[in-house]
Amino acid sequence: MKTLFGTKSLMMAPTSDDHNYLLRLVGQSMTPESISKAMPSLVEGVNEQIDHLLESPTVAMEDVCTNFTLDIAWRQILGLSLDKSEIPTFHKAVNDWIGGITSLRVLLLPGTQYSKAGKGHAYLVSLIEQKIEELEKTGPDGSTLSAMLFAEDDERSKKLSRQEIIDNSLLLILAGSETSASTLTVAMLELGLHPDVLQKLRLEQQALVSKYGNTLTREQFDKECPYLDAVIKETMRIKPLAGGGAMRIVQETFVIDGKQLPKGYDVTFNIPMTHEFDPVTKEEDGSHMDVVKGFRPERWLNNSTRPTEFMPFGYGPRYCLGANLAMAEMKTFLALFARRVDFDLVNMSKERVTWKRASIIPKPEDGTVIAPRVAHMPILPKDVDEVPEPVPVIA
Repeated sequence: MKTLFGTKSLMMAPTSDDHNYLLRLVGQSMTPESISKAMPSLVEGVNEQIDHLLESPTVAMEDVCTNFTLDIAWRQILGLSLDKSEIPTFHKAVNDWIGGITSLRVLLLPGTQYSKAGKGHAYLVSLIEQKIEELEKTGPDGSTLSAMLFAEDDERSKKLSRQEIIDNSLLLILAGSETSASTLTVAMLELGLHPDVLQKLRLEQQALVSKYGNTLTREQFDKECPYLDAVIKETMRIKPLAGGGAMRIVQETFVIDGKQLPKGYDVTFNIPMTHEFDPVTKEEDGSHMDVVKGFRPERWLNNSTRPTEFMPFGYGPRYCLGANLAMAEMKTFLALFARRVDFDLVNMSKERVTWKRASIIPKPEDGTVIAPRVAHMPILPKDVDEVPEPVPVIA
């Protein structure tokens, strides 16, 4: 794992002091202001993917979503300028690297550096090192990597080391690509299974376009897209990360729920089980965790039905630093998709949903294959007096 992931990222920080130090510096690249500046890149990336998918009679949304998040990885996170011939090489390197992280065979057998995953890792590290050298000569450029390179910590009066920048850049690529693409793939399945949800999403976007035109900002997401937020949260509630966070070591023996955890034991949390046993959403037959029977974004719009056990990005001081970027990516994609695309599922239906056996986040077996078509969303003039009301949030 250390060969492919390094030891200097937030996820691998051995002590709370080390973690807090990295959080202060790496966190400067993930502020709301930084996400706002990244929005034009996100919008451009989504529109490019939609343009391409509308040219095909059928398309696997897993491929579309992965291409989108990987493009954001090189454009925004690393700040690279890749030509068209280099993009497939970058995509393959990331996929090979992530594939190694999730493969016990690669992690446990010797010679990791010579595997496809090891070679993919080496390629990505070389790109990051080249970018660091470029930034040291030319100065900041607005990328996430740039923000990390020039961040300063007042408490320790120091900057991130080169290795800390490399390892945390890789962490953000993982957080902002594989997990976001998987969640979007599941979200597309949900919208195909529940066309009424897609229609509500489209109406919310119609109101936004009528008010602001085609401009899309983080502030609009935060203040005027409650249903979009609910759709993404409900997707992550039902299909979160398959496991938990990095292992932690018990410092002192303690007892929880009548079970003793001895000092020195490795422990982690289980996100799916945490969501499953939420007393607000739990159904005895387990239907609340079913993509067909349990998918109800509306539950997030009312305090009496809003889930209370929800941790798709982790919890506490080690909460996922890339959560803001991941949510911005997913909201941008679904907002523009709802505006521009209508579709039918090709293979999956409410009577038949199958899943891939191995994935960081569970994904449909077919990658959510759809038959897309241009959406006919009536856009009202910006000066119209009556626009569709946004979905209300009930306190």
